Amino acid sequence: MTTMSIWRRSLWRYRVTTAGIALTSFGAATAIHNPPVAISVLAAAAGCFVSGLEIHANRRRARLVRFQSRDGDDYGDLSSHLSSLGPVVKSAHDVGVIMAKECARLRGQLVRAELETSPYRLPRELRIWSFDFLARRARVAAMYNGDIIGLASDVPSGDEDAAVKLRPGRYFDFFCSNLLAPFDVWGTGRKLPLLRGRELILDQDGKLLTFRRSRLANTVGVSSLAFTTDGQLILVAQAKDNVGSPGLIAPSGSGALEPRDLPQDGTGLTLGDIVRRGAERELREECHISEQDIEVGAIVGHGRWVSRGAMPEFCVVTLLQLTSDEVLDRAARLVERPYVTEVLAVDLAPITRWNPKKPLAMLPEEIRGSASWPLALGLACLAQAILDQSWPLRQELVQRLPAQEQRRPVREGA
Repeated sequence: MTTMSIWRRSLWRYRVTTAGIALTSFGAATAIHNPPVAISVLAAAAGCFVSGLEIHANRRRARLVRFQSRDGDDYGDLSSHLSSLGPVVKSAHDVGVIMAKECARLRGQLVRAELETSPYRLPRELRIWSFDFLARRARVAAMYNGDIIGLASDVPSGDEDAAVKLRPGRYFDFFCSNLLAPFDVWGTGRKLPLLRGRELILDQDGKLLTFRRSRLANTVGVSSLAFTTDGQLILVAQAKDNVGSPGLIAPSGSGALEPRDLPQDGTGLTLGDIVRRGAERELREECHISEQDIEVGAIVGHGRWVSRGAMPEFCVVTLLQLTSDEVLDRAARLVERPYVTEVLAVDLAPITRWNPKKPLAMLPEEIRGSASWPLALGLACLAQAILDQSWPLRQELVQRLPAQEQRRPVREGA
């Protein structure tokens, strides 16, 4: 699907080339009939000429453009602004922030959601770089151009009865917007970049743009922290070619919200329910479990993945009706093997040591350095939620967690 989608985009970008090929084919086809040979030869020559010109121009342009990654950007200059929103969450590779007020609202009240009819479209300033960026990155990543749901407005943080705006889109548009933001676009011989990725997520005051003002697709990321009946947390080791968190340890299920996660009748849309459905779908797909294996789930929080264009990320806690052995004994589905390498079961640190500002300390020491940012966010939100006496899953989760200080080793499954 990825190859076919890129091929279709190629046909549009190389539209003059496509017309040239059509002229060439016309010239060759008419040569076997009765029209004057000169007309056939002229059509074929014109087709070859215009095709050659555009191929040369596009190849030259592609060589003059460079996408420079900002891997060392820790967004330290944004620390005071991010801290005003909530605890800053860092993994070994990425930076983000918990939206503290929004998290409290999501755990305590229903937030209405509305789906916009108009899909997201890449703005022109991103569309001109999209094909080059997509074609280069797609060579080293496992992905497909599926339908996704993005966030077009902010989650309310107070008591106002405002609905969250959701917007349909395509994964490649997210890839060429949010995933382009960690890069700067440079042209050969230029002293300044053609596009600064930071400008896609920050306003003139150096603060994060709201989702309403953002020009990016802002695909809704969803993930689940699934706990077994014996109190272990299920984690997933992602493949190195996975776009999500390549080669890192991710939550029990993680991915993007899709149209199939919305209620079919379109009524009674609440953000918490939609996020839970999406997170549990990812959990079922990646851990090869069924809907009947899930006992209950509830949303715990929301953050912004600054290192990924400040995209929205939501986390759910799910209680399973399976033991850790029963989960680990299930082989990964064939369609998930390009994305998942293995499934793990771990014990978290005792609740008394849970700290939203140090979420990775909740994990066994041997996997902390490989934790993905969505996993760090989920653990930080969980540490906040466990202090909230009104959170509906608090009591049952506490009863499941092991009481002893000594941890069992990390166990691996198929």
